[in-house]
Amino acid sequence: MTLEDFVKDPLRGKTSLSRVFWLYGVLGSVVLSSFELFLNPENQFLMRAYTVLGFIYSVYATVGIYRCADNSRSRWMARSARVGAIITLILLPVLTYFDLTGSLSVANLLGGQLPE
Repeated sequence: MTLEDFVKDPLRGKTSLSRVFWLYGVLGSVVLSSFELFLNPENQFLMRAYTVLGFIYSVYATVGIYRCADNSRSRWMARSARVGAIITLILLPVLTYFDLTGSLSVANLLGGQLPE
């Protein structure tokens, strides 16, 4: 398997649903999230670029899950994967917007200020 096939097969629907979910969805997200540990949170450009990269990767993994849902043996699992993918694709832009505008922060969730 070439790198090109590794990247394109989920989008073509040629990968098993479990592999796309666990390898591309879960493990890929963990690897991408681990890069945030090395970023300076005060560098706004870098944090925004990381957010956009995370959005793009999440869309990639979600579309892969949707396209590979037919490769599941269970019709219920295939339908659940597709419904979950559609909900995720609807919510991803909203959550990305909240993150980029700073609306999604612990301080805002606690009423504008952090407790001492």
